[in-house]
Amino acid sequence: MQRLSILILLAVPLLLTGCADLGESPDAEPVTDFPWPRVPYQAAWSSEQNDFYVAGGSGIILRLEGTDWELMESGTERQLNGIWGSSSENIFAVGQFGTILHYNGESWNMMESNVTLNLQDVWGSSSNSVYAVGFGGTILRYDGENWSIFEETGLDILSGIWGTSDENIFASSTDGVILHYDGDSWSRISEGNPPLFSVWGLNESSVYATGSGGTLLHFDGDEWKSILSGTTRGLYAMWGSSPNNKIAVGISGTLIRYDGSRWQELEFFTLENLSAIAGNNRGDVIVVGGHGAIHRNSVLF
Repeated sequence: MQRLSILILLAVPLLLTGCADLGESPDAEPVTDFPWPRVPYQAAWSSEQNDFYVAGGSGIILRLEGTDWELMESGTERQLNGIWGSSSENIFAVGQFGTILHYNGESWNMMESNVTLNLQDVWGSSSNSVYAVGFGGTILRYDGENWSIFEETGLDILSGIWGTSDENIFASSTDGVILHYDGDSWSRISEGNPPLFSVWGLNESSVYATGSGGTLLHFDGDEWKSILSGTTRGLYAMWGSSPNNKIAVGISGTLIRYDGSRWQELEFFTLENLSAIAGNNRGDVIVVGGHGAIHRNSVLF
């Protein structure tokens, strides 16, 4: 959910904004300018309790509970590129130089990753089965006690990871390769694509990968196909609440939405690169990116 720090140019203040409906061009003005550090925010995640966590440069982690933002103590100044949790009491954040942090509901603590390479994303099937991916095509796995190298794929950078279970995991790469794990082994199930920056899905028969030049790929459970995204700008991340409501974000404030019939680009109120997106079951969505930019859209769907 990052997005790749080497690919992102970032530069505006942190903004918390509200919009009425993503079906129309969001044009609301910023209502609050919070005094958080103006760092690139690379990752966002929402728990089932509907609180949001945002992570980024200089080890900054923010939490939104209701309408209250909190600057959390992460214990690191390294850039964080990915965040995921099984609950609000079990959250993992990954980043530069093999950094892995764990939140237990009270505090963030450093974990031993046993690697020094940059980690770009993290996802898990449960609290005791968590995966992290990053530079060198490396995949790490946490078994509830320790992190260890799970697979060395030989690819350049694994940019994203997402799955439905330990027997159905997808990973995207800047090599344009999509990997799949079936519970026994990793295999290349799509190759020859432009550089890919993220992978995300609604379920096992609806998985998406986003990439450079407006690349948007869809997996229907049988095969991957390229679909028309409505933009030629790079797409860094994607999230959706249902088959008829999906959003992807990317370079220079790019935001595209699928309304059940087609993808189209919406006019968004920032030119900042948008690196990550997360939503909850109440219809709240957080989009994060350039130099402290955070955009909140309530009652979207």
